[in-house]
Amino acid sequence: MDTIDQMVVRGPLGWSPPPAPPGRALLRWGLPVVVVCILLAAAILVEIPYYAIAPGTARQVNDLIALPPDRANPPEGRVLLATVALRRVSTLEALQGWLDDDTAVVPEGQIMGDQGRRDFNRENRDLMDDSKHVAVLVALRRLGFPVAEQGKGALVIEVSPGSPASGHLVTGEVVTSVDAVATPLSRLVVAAIGGRRPGEQVRLSVTGVDGTAREEVVTLAAAPAAAAAMPGDGYLGVVMRTKEQSFDLPFDVSIDSGAIGGPSAGLAFTLGLLDALTEGELTGGAKVAVTGTIQPDGSVGDVGGVTQKTAAVRAAGAEYFLVPPGEFDEARARAGRGLQVRKVATLEEAIVALQALGGAGLPPPAPAVPA
Repeated sequence: MDTIDQMVVRGPLGWSPPPAPPGRALLRWGLPVVVVCILLAAAILVEIPYYAIAPGTARQVNDLIALPPDRANPPEGRVLLATVALRRVSTLEALQGWLDDDTAVVPEGQIMGDQGRRDFNRENRDLMDDSKHVAVLVALRRLGFPVAEQGKGALVIEVSPGSPASGHLVTGEVVTSVDAVATPLSRLVVAAIGGRRPGEQVRLSVTGVDGTAREEVVTLAAAPAAAAAMPGDGYLGVVMRTKEQSFDLPFDVSIDSGAIGGPSAGLAFTLGLLDALTEGELTGGAKVAVTGTIQPDGSVGDVGGVTQKTAAVRAAGAEYFLVPPGEFDEARARAGRGLQVRKVATLEEAIVALQALGGAGLPPPAPAVPA
């Protein structure tokens, strides 16, 4: 007589085993389904160390600027501030970003460097504050108003680990000069360092936390991509604020930047202020998007994310887009037919460009007022 084991062996030749109990079938098919569901949930919900740089908004700055009623001249045209959206992504979002021509997905280190998220956000808020201060200075001085800025040196807020400044500077110290040139304002330190190349040495006069003075010789490095104002700039690796900063403004001016961070709104705020402080239409009544940093001498600096900003500008229906020289080619290639891109390296070039588009223009620059 055949045993059960022998019958099982001969089963493929014509014998069919009895159906498996329902619980066993559920285990056989249910476990793979559960695994797939977990993997899908992880792809959707679990963040990976990558960031998506996506199109943000192109919102007007005119309503962000507050002036005394007797000084304000609300324009009909609009100056639009172009932004990018920056977010950490899941695996699925990273795949979506890589398939989107208007989105860049990059490793976290390319954005954050050695900083944590909190320090990164704080640094970008500080950069925005500085850009607003400089925009007010440049706009008012351009119109002939005397504006003086005072400070007692560059206060060190943060030192990036592993940076050239690490081991030379600590939080709470004050840099008072670079190579024997006084730096009462933090932007003067930034300007001095930005003009140097990686590998160069700088001599810093420093006031310690205990009040003692000393000198530090620091060898600059190449800046991380996220921190570089211009490719090839020297990099110190500190976040600084002007100590006891003050301004002598002829009247109250405030700019509400909300949650926007970084320095790239400088030119937009400067033009928005000029438009609001003068009669006529600086933009000729058009919707003009703008990106670029602004320096006290009126020079316009390159910023990142112009691909994403151009997409945001197109979506906002802007007619023109003013960009720094280093980002003109990329912006023009992404602009399409309905958006005209203009290259501007200084505030004066921006004013001339707007005048060529039908804007009212401004009188010649007033004599410079020293800080």
